[in-house]
Amino acid sequence: MLLVLGGTAFADQFYFVSAGSVTWNGVYVTPYLANDNTQDLNNLTIYCDDWNTEFFGNPTWNANVYALTAANVPNFKFGELTADYRMTLNPGDTLSFASSSANVLDLYLEAAWLDNQLRTTSPTVIQQEELAAAMWTLFVDGADVGGLVAGINDSGYGLAVYDDLEAAQTAVNDGYNAAGWDVIVPADNVFPMQEFLVYNNVPEPSALLLLLTAAGFLTLTKFRRKRRA
Repeated sequence: MLLVLGGTAFADQFYFVSAGSVTWNGVYVTPYLANDNTQDLNNLTIYCDDWNTEFFGNPTWNANVYALTAANVPNFKFGELTADYRMTLNPGDTLSFASSSANVLDLYLEAAWLDNQLRTTSPTVIQQEELAAAMWTLFVDGADVGGLVAGINDSGYGLAVYDDLEAAQTAVNDGYNAAGWDVIVPADNVFPMQEFLVYNNVPEPSALLLLLTAAGFLTLTKFRRKRRA
């Protein structure tokens, strides 16, 4: 997988392989598949956090890849966001929304937590749609929030989306830090492109060094024991 250092970005070229087969409210539902042409990595599972941007087909685009950390937030597509839309559950299990002061790091952590449910729980198609819709509410802009929330309500997903968002906020408040998640930030303006999250299961260099040191120590210990025998 991608190896991203704390404050460092990789400028890579990506190819969009597939949006899958699940559609909701007129769009394909995350997760998708992409290739990192620069790193020669194929069929990466990527998760879209960007309801505002549309693209079509199988584009190739340039992006910077950052670890999802507080230090990297200013580099993200929505890193300068000052307000977001928080959902309220109404009688009848429909959602309404109101603008709120944004804590951008928390929003990205919540997005990663929601994506992690998609990655680890084998959701049904309906759960996949609900989790994706919940994540899309985090960074939706004023021009698109009404349509997104109407789609959620028309689908009867209001309660599930609200519960997903509440669970994500609770997880972040309890210390969830999105370890292993990176953000793929579009790097050029050739055409509009979405931002994606990707799970990176490669340890940080310090962890790798610790593992290699421990492995070397164990190997040396075994070698010495063998000689003494």
